[in-house]
Amino acid sequence: MKRISIKRIDEDIFYEKLDNGMDIYMYVNKNIHNNYVTFSTRYGSVYNEFYNDGKIIKVPNGIAHFLEHKVFVQKNDPQPEVFFAKSGGICNAFTTFKNTTYLFNSPDNVIENTVYLLDFVQDLYLTDENVKSEKGIIGQEIKMCDDNPSDVLYDKIRENAIKVNPFRHSIIGTKKEVDSITKELLTRCYNTFYNPNNMFLVITGNFDKDKMLKAIKDNQSKKKFDNGKKIELVKYNEPDEVLKEYEEIKSNVSISKVAYSIKVPLKDFDIDVRRLSIYMFLLFNLLLGDTSTFDAYLKKKGIITSSIYYNLLNIDSHFIISLINSTDKYKELIKELNNRFKKFDISKEDFSRKKKVLISNEIFSYENVEMINDMIIDNVIFDNKICDNIIDIIENLTYEELMNVYNKIDFNNKSIVILKK
Repeated sequence: MKRISIKRIDEDIFYEKLDNGMDIYMYVNKNIHNNYVTFSTRYGSVYNEFYNDGKIIKVPNGIAHFLEHKVFVQKNDPQPEVFFAKSGGICNAFTTFKNTTYLFNSPDNVIENTVYLLDFVQDLYLTDENVKSEKGIIGQEIKMCDDNPSDVLYDKIRENAIKVNPFRHSIIGTKKEVDSITKELLTRCYNTFYNPNNMFLVITGNFDKDKMLKAIKDNQSKKKFDNGKKIELVKYNEPDEVLKEYEEIKSNVSISKVAYSIKVPLKDFDIDVRRLSIYMFLLFNLLLGDTSTFDAYLKKKGIITSSIYYNLLNIDSHFIISLINSTDKYKELIKELNNRFKKFDISKEDFSRKKKVLISNEIFSYENVEMINDMIIDNVIFDNKICDNIIDIIENLTYEELMNVYNKIDFNNKSIVILKK
């Protein structure tokens, strides 16, 4: 078992790769009285085109999410919700653009629960009938998303900013796409992406790591898997320009919603993506955050009542940075944002202060097993390794480099979406 020591924080994450290729990450904290366990496949909604035996296989949007639903339903009882509830646990699952994750949290029986988590995720039960019935369930979910202004806004942000990359499509898919999904397609995708060498288990909490690892190895040794071919995904040449610069949509909102999104090509920067993402967070937090003079100015003028929400989406070739707020004075807000980005007036003192806040947040995150688990998943999905020097990275950020990042952003390469009441 490999020990990954997190520098400057005095915490350890333990790592083991099993013979079948599965990665295991464990973080133990004896002062915490809960456990949070996730089992993830590196398979999300954007992986709808891949090579198989030299041929490109294209599957409908929404198939990763559909699989999540079907994996969660077992042929034989007890069903996952019932099993985990016996020890006071709660289970769930979610699909993102790049991974599908099954999880539970519980204070007790963590080894037994982890073994069951492995068993139910590694056992797919499909029939023509249960695939057909699931389409109706997902169809209702699609309708709920279509009626939810926040879901509509985020879908439109991606559709208008992204031209060809499948990040532009909904994770859940459209009703037509979901209706075209078959048992055979689901089985093919499951066998391709749910192989142990494409999956990883993250266990965070208060448990015996040696007993846990032994139980996992015993469980996996009793199962047979194909070796699993290396998964080769189709690559996309995403243009730098946004697809649509402005769109207003009539929606059932009580207050209009505005999303001001900037498309940033990663090739324009000569620093690694994780470091760049931290600079972006600091930059927009300092320019627009709830402690900025700009935030106070907008609130005083009555343009906004709550602070602007910042969201960064990494689509591999670009960042889509979205600034979101609810306000009926969206025209004034857009004008003020346009003016705000014309001037870099961040002080060295404010930059230094924000860095210290970030470092404190990183240290305190180790008191929360869910936050640490999410951090490990993020590291594995985007970096394929644990970042063990995050404090050093933050401390070594410089004011001059922040200015350089600012100067390389084309703030005119933007897409604005308005949901009007």
